[in-house]
Amino acid sequence: MFNSLGSFEEYFHLSEKAIDYLKEWNTEAEIASSISQTAQKVVEILVNVPGMTMAHSRDFQRATPLFTLKDQIGVKIFINPAQVKHIFLADDKSKMIFGGYVGWIHTKEMNKAIDKIKKEFTKEAM
Repeated sequence: MFNSLGSFEEYFHLSEKAIDYLKEWNTEAEIASSISQTAQKVVEILVNVPGMTMAHSRDFQRATPLFTLKDQIGVKIFINPAQVKHIFLADDKSKMIFGGYVGWIHTKEMNKAIDKIKKEFTKEAM
């Protein structure tokens, strides 16, 4: 396909928007260096959800706030184009503590875990 008359760049043109999207997609989030006891308990709940898989930190930036825990840990949700739900925890400086997702088959269990976390660890729970 490529010969001495042409280069890869001549055959592969991306719009600036596409290039910016690819750069953003490959940008990793800043990771928290320490976590609170509350965050540790919440992570324990999440990692025990059936099918929980570690999420790539790039999706952390796309996640939207869902609620805040009593120690200022943010719980964020991102649903990708395939409708796979991702959950992230952010410290009070917006650094990622945890990121995970489950396949469609385990979404109900993840929703139950999110409800439990909200019930037990938000300010309203105090």
